[in-house]
Amino acid sequence: MPYEDPDPTDPMTLHGVAVETDDDQAMRDMAACFVEEYARLGFDSERIMAVFKTKGYAGPHMALEAMGETAIGKLIADTMELRRPRPSVGAMEVLPGTDIRLPVLD
Repeated sequence: MPYEDPDPTDPMTLHGVAVETDDDQAMRDMAACFVEEYARLGFDSERIMAVFKTKGYAGPHMALEAMGETAIGKLIADTMELRRPRPSVGAMEVLPGTDIRLPVLD
């Protein structure tokens, strides 16, 4: 097999496949995955929205056009809320005259 000529029968060759769906939830799930990915990379809310507004990012931009800026903004806000730093929770405490208290449940 020549170096520059991929063999169509090679199982190690990557092949993209388009999957069409009429389910609106599929677009929302795709957008949520993009938001989560960029949040994990350390992008802030404004930078993630900028990705969605940039036509060069075909998937995020398609989601923005389909869902609208308000829906994408809500996805970003929800994701950033889940990813915000939380105060550290100490170990169990035993309060006098009570049972064990778990601060994480407060």
